[in-house]
Amino acid sequence: MVMLPTPDTQPGMLYVAVIGDIVRSRRLDSATRSDVQVAFVQLMTRLNQEFAESLQGKFTIALGDEFEALICVSAASQTIPDLIWRIEEIFPNPVLRLGFGLGRIDTPIIENVAALDGPAFHHAREAIGVAAKKKQLGGVFRGFGDNHDPILNGIARVLHYQRSRWSRQQRNLAMVLHRGIRKIDAARTMGLPRQTITTYAQAAGWDAYQEGETAWRKALQESIPPSSVS
Repeated sequence: MVMLPTPDTQPGMLYVAVIGDIVRSRRLDSATRSDVQVAFVQLMTRLNQEFAESLQGKFTIALGDEFEALICVSAASQTIPDLIWRIEEIFPNPVLRLGFGLGRIDTPIIENVAALDGPAFHHAREAIGVAAKKKQLGGVFRGFGDNHDPILNGIARVLHYQRSRWSRQQRNLAMVLHRGIRKIDAARTMGLPRQTITTYAQAAGWDAYQEGETAWRKALQESIPPSSVS
C-alpha cells in the first residue's frame, strides 16, 4: 500500500471527508446503469485531475454507487463550492447527494481512501444519511460545529434552490461566469449579444448568487479552527 507524500495524521489535524452517492440508483434499468457507471468512473478521473492540489485522498468509488475523498482542510473553503459546481456540471443526471464531514483521521493517511477511518468520515456518513432522509441536495455538512453546521447547510440549501430554478440558457451562462469570465467576455464566448447576456444574468439573479457563494466560502473558512491548518 503506497503512502501519500503528504503529512501523516497529527494530533489536532483536521480533514474534510466527502461522501457522495447516486440518488435513486436502484431504480435504474440495466442499460442505463451500465452507462452511468462508465460516466461515474470518468467523473472520478476528472475530479482527481482538477482538484489534485486540494486532495489528501483521491476520489475513489467505494460501493458501486458511492464515492469517497479526503480534502485538505486548508483548501476546503475554496474547494467545496467549486467541487459541487463541477459535479453538477459534469454529472447532472442522475443526481448525486453529497455529505461533508470535518474531523480527525485516526488511521494512517494512505492512498486507499476506503481504508481510512475517523470522525471526519463518521460525520460525512452522518451527513449523507441526512441528505438521503431529508432529500437534501447541494451538500450537507456535519462536524463543523453546532453554530457552523446550520449556517453552512442553510446557505447550501438556498444556493442549490437558486441553481435548480435556472433555465438551460441561464445555467449555461452561470457556468461561464462562475469561471471568473466577465459578462462582456461571456457574450463573445457564447456568441450572444451583450444585452442578452445581461438579461439572462439578471433573470438568474447572478449577482445575488455570487454574494451568497462568497458568504458560503467565508462561512466555511470561519468554521475551520486556525490551529488545525498546517
